[in-house]
Amino acid sequence: MKVMDKGWKMKKRLVAFLLCCAAASSFAAFQFDYGSISAAHSDYGKDTYDAYADRAGRFGLQNAFYFNTGSYLYASFSKGAPEFGAYYLDGRNKGEEIRLADIGNGQYTAIGADGKALKFNAGDSIGFWTRDADGRTVYNTPGLDGQHTYNGTAILDRNNYVVAFGKYGQYVSSPTGNYTYDQMIDAAQSVLNVQVGSKAPVPSGQPLPGLLAALLVCGGTYTGYRLRNRKTRA
Repeated sequence: MKVMDKGWKMKKRLVAFLLCCAAASSFAAFQFDYGSISAAHSDYGKDTYDAYADRAGRFGLQNAFYFNTGSYLYASFSKGAPEFGAYYLDGRNKGEEIRLADIGNGQYTAIGADGKALKFNAGDSIGFWTRDADGRTVYNTPGLDGQHTYNGTAILDRNNYVVAFGKYGQYVSSPTGNYTYDQMIDAAQSVLNVQVGSKAPVPSGQPLPGLLAALLVCGGTYTGYRLRNRKTRA
């Protein structure tokens, strides 16, 4: 009978620990609070929105992505997983490449020379590129290196900027008129999702922000559970 009681207690302790770990995972997931993105010309440079996608190219190259506030970058693919990257823009000219790092769950962020998440400043402008099936570079900002490829774009839920990349030279239309979002996605070879946030993401291999605190809560809960059991037995 004592052996069964001991086994039952061990099971309860294991369940309690697993619940704490699940709570820790939830703490980690909540770190991604995305900011808002607009494509309206009137929102360019205004901190009402954290970023602005210049789809018409009024302030530089078409589809250039501007930061209206100091923010971190999040990027992931919902279709395809090609080689890709990002670059600074200086007006209509391509600037230096931006290093990207995996932060888990298929997401990437920009990193600085120190390997930590890079915080962009208000006014910074960037673009994105992928390699197509033939190994050619496709930019999301037409006009670079004489390239006139057009990539379909969309703003979803005010916090997700979508870039539908086609092959080099392919025209992928944005969802305007009778052309739907689904048709844009179907025509694309790969689809990049871009978000921004005020909290710094952490490249893979480092503890997630808030995860240490969550683990402390987990450990504290488990310790409290053990102490209560001891008092009950006493």
